[in-house]
Amino acid sequence: MPTEQIGALVAAVYELQSSWLEPRLKAIGVSWGTFQLLTTVSSAGKKASQVEVARRLGVTAATLSETVFSHVQKGLLEQVPSQQDRRVKILALTDRSKTLMKQIKRLVSESEKTMVKGISDTEAERLSGLLERVMSNLESDLGGGE
Repeated sequence: MPTEQIGALVAAVYELQSSWLEPRLKAIGVSWGTFQLLTTVSSAGKKASQVEVARRLGVTAATLSETVFSHVQKGLLEQVPSQQDRRVKILALTDRSKTLMKQIKRLVSESEKTMVKGISDTEAERLSGLLERVMSNLESDLGGGE
């Protein structure tokens, strides 16, 4: 298979997984944007400054600020001053969003089981390893074309 198709296949898998997840997220009252924000804050952990979350989402901190404000108002996020720099706000999940994240993680797990149906554990592990290498290659080259 020509390597030019790898990106298209990855994009297609992303779109199909999104299409599978979106109606299920909607059923629990979570929009796609909220899903992305909460999972990004969750995965960033204690490093979840607004700047870091924006970087991970591929937007500017200023662009993210309105969304953050909205989610704080909805009781899904908290903004906590950083212990290292009081000007920096760390984003944290509230108890309400932690409960939602448990439901979201179940849905993501269900989608992953659907994705690997008919694929052996060995094949799935190999695929996972290959995708991690692809990600690493791209991450190491970010900014290299500037």
